[in-house]
Amino acid sequence: MLQSVVKGFTRAGELRQDDADLANRLAEASSIVIPMWRNRNLIATGRPTKPALLTVGEMGDLLGLGGAVVFLGLFEGVACFAYDLPPDREMNDEPALAERGDFNDLRMVGSLLKTHDAELLAYARGMLQWHRHHRFCARCGGETRSKQGGHVRLCLGCEKRHFPRTDPAIMVLVVHEDTCLLARQPTFPDGMFSVLAGFVEPGESIEDAVAREVREEVGLDVTDVCYAKSQPWPFPSSLMLGFSAQTEQPNVVLDREELEDARWFSRDDLRTGEIVFPPPFSLANHLITRFIGSG
Repeated sequence: MLQSVVKGFTRAGELRQDDADLANRLAEASSIVIPMWRNRNLIATGRPTKPALLTVGEMGDLLGLGGAVVFLGLFEGVACFAYDLPPDREMNDEPALAERGDFNDLRMVGSLLKTHDAELLAYARGMLQWHRHHRFCARCGGETRSKQGGHVRLCLGCEKRHFPRTDPAIMVLVVHEDTCLLARQPTFPDGMFSVLAGFVEPGESIEDAVAREVREEVGLDVTDVCYAKSQPWPFPSSLMLGFSAQTEQPNVVLDREELEDARWFSRDDLRTGEIVFPPPFSLANHLITRFIGSG
């Protein structure tokens, strides 16, 4: 039975070109499988919270159910695959899976996982979701087939190659003097505030996207846009890019179609515990706690 063995993981992109080699690795009983079902990851029973990683041997006949298979990389030489179990079949009662853990939404358990474990599950989730939604060609409508270990889908009609999509999105903590601006959307849980966010548009630089989103959502002009950190966010296929920015304008003009509230908070306001932040594993939480610790 495998433990969580993310240390030593490499994507091994050079192996994706050899279909025969990957087929042989998938047939090896010791190869690792990260199962998914109904867009949920298998989380191991017990504490600490970690992914349930099975071997091909432990998966047994479940690998023959016809779901998408993606080669993720190598754990110290051992091949690792993500496998999408069929959604129309009940998997909670399958002995090989039920004995190992439960299927959970990564958004719900991500804050309990170690960062590298969460990133591995995000990788598997994002790739399998892409396969689920790209079974047909956007150019001609023809059927597509998985190639290169699941990192390409080839159209059987026009032979166009389709690649996994990642949508860049920005998150920005706007600072005015000794306060930061946090906002909330109508769908947020009660009491939760977060940083501003939005997608980068075609033909737009990341810095321009930061300035545009802030101007559109709260009517402020920003300067000193500084990159902080990034985070994969496969819900469904984003890469979150975190920034801080300065403004000299304290008066907020709220876009009521996007937000229901936006307020300036001091560090002492944020330390009281009365304001609910996004979960600890999120980039938004990182930007907020970094601000709190900076003064």
